[in-house]
Amino acid sequence: MSILNEIIHILKRSLFPNRCRLCSEIIDYNKIICDECLSARRIEPPLCLKCGCKKSECICKRERHKPEYRSVVAPYYYEDSIARGVLSCKMNDLPDLTKTQGACIAQTVKKYYGPIQFDCVTYIPMRRYDERYRGYNQSELLAARVSEICGIPLKPMLYKKRRTKIQKRQKASNRYVNMYNAFDLLEDADADGKNILLIDDVKTTGATLSSAALTLKAYGAKAVYCAVFAIVK
Repeated sequence: MSILNEIIHILKRSLFPNRCRLCSEIIDYNKIICDECLSARRIEPPLCLKCGCKKSECICKRERHKPEYRSVVAPYYYEDSIARGVLSCKMNDLPDLTKTQGACIAQTVKKYYGPIQFDCVTYIPMRRYDERYRGYNQSELLAARVSEICGIPLKPMLYKKRRTKIQKRQKASNRYVNMYNAFDLLEDADADGKNILLIDDVKTTGATLSSAALTLKAYGAKAVYCAVFAIVK
């Protein structure tokens, strides 16, 4: 019987491998998160809420643009297995990774934004063609998970009204220009007087979040707070 169990175990591992819920690496069946993700460097307080980094690693002095959002927080830096998890979610058709990644964002929102009464949580939209091609918007899935855990209503607020160049291929100095006037408010959305929690997967320079926040503020949003899964330092 023990030999049979061993054969079954081998077959299960080869046909249905257990994967880390954050980065998708293959792991033993008695684990949920891989060792690398368990030891991944978290962003710990005290924070600079403008760039989202630990204050001792704050990059605001190097930034030329003042963000349009009130603050940004994240559980992790964009590096090693955390970065692989973000890319796997988007590029390897693994939307289920957003369940645990979104839960990590939700914990961070509770930790740093606990006293704030949010009217809704929303997300960075994709161009309709790009979303149809991928089959999902990972930022929307992350926002849905945050909404579920934090009890904040999920409301689509924005649409992407023009095609932009891929941000990761742009120099930091060009990213704000690339995202300028990229979003507009959905016809049935109402931002007026609202505290809005804006979700995305990664913050690099903050250009995408700032462009979205500026649009929401232009339509009367009281304040826009951001939360992402990882920050590029």
